[in-house]
This record gives sequence, structure tokens and C-alpha cells, in this order.
Amino acid sequence: MIKYPYNQTGFSLVETLVAITILLIVIIGPLTLVSNSARSTDFANDQVMAFFLAQEGLELAQAARDDLLIPTFDPSYTGTSYTAWDTFVRTTGTYANCFAIDGCGLDQNTNTDGSLVITNCQTDSCQLYFNPVLTERSRYTHDDTGGRASRYTRVITMDESPAGQVEVISRVTWRSDGQRAEQEVAAITYLFNVYGR
Repeated sequence: MIKYPYNQTGFSLVETLVAITILLIVIIGPLTLVSNSARSTDFANDQVMAFFLAQEGLELAQAARDDLLIPTFDPSYTGTSYTAWDTFVRTTGTYANCFAIDGCGLDQNTNTDGSLVITNCQTDSCQLYFNPVLTERSRYTHDDTGGRASRYTRVITMDESPAGQVEVISRVTWRSDGQRAEQEVAAITYLFNVYGR
């Protein structure tokens, strides 16, 4: 029997390429699934945070109304009937920027007197800043002092139509990682002159 010196056993080049292809398919499939899952989770987290920030904007608008109306129940209040509501909805008053087309930003308890801080969204950015050391109710504010820029922007718009009813829209926009388009969450509520003052 003649033995050939080059007759060795092993894998051919074709068999090796097929094995590598199968291995890549087995590895890349789960990795793609994990990557897509992580991206979806990040987007869902951003969406939930945006909803909470929009809801907070509505609560701040209600607090703005109540801050003007509730003091009128004090017996020492000297204002005339409906003065507080008129002050709230007046387009030249404290909350005039909120009744403008560009809307406003509201923050709680950052003024020394405890009143809401109003940001004009036409001249200033309504960008929200995250400050992890704030002891106030919200760590997201329009004040950039000591905070870092977040991906969120909140704009609150108000419209009195019909009289005695104010529609409040709180819009939060953001751009998630990996998303080309800007995302938006809007929450709507209606405020009334329920106190009749």
C-alpha cells in the first residue's frame, strides 16, 4: 500500500467558513436582541420622566392660581371681588408669559418669598436642568445654577377661553439617544375660578 505524505485529516477551508458563519449567527442574534432591548428601556425611561415633568407643570399652574386665590379667604383681604382671578388671567399680569404663544416655564419655591419663578420661553430657553442636591420638591428646574443641562424642555401655555376657564397645556420635549426626531409628551388640564373670587 502506498502512503501519500499529504493525506492529512482536518477541516477544509469551506467547512471552516461554514462553522464561522454559524457561530456568528448564533452570537449576533442575541446581542442584537439585547441591544434593542436596552434602547427600548432607555426610551421608556425617558418617556416616563417626560410624563412626570409634564404632570408637574400642570400642578405648578394650579399652584399659581391657588397662590393668588386662596389668600382672598383671609378676613383681612382688601381686594375687590374677582380681583385674584383677573390677576391670574390678565395678559399683562404676573403670568402674562404663560398666556403668550411661546408659553412660560414655572418652578416652585426658588424665589425668596416662596412664590413660583416664571421663565419667559420667548427670550430664555425653557431647558430643564437637573440638580441632584436640591432639597426642594423637584430636582428639575429652569435654573441652571448648580445643575447640569438635561435632555428635557418644558413649556407651559395657558388660554382663557371661554371666560372663567383656563386651558393649561404642559409640553415636555426631549431627544433620546439613537432617536433622530424630537419626542414630545403633552398633558392638558382645565382650571376654573372655583373659588368665585
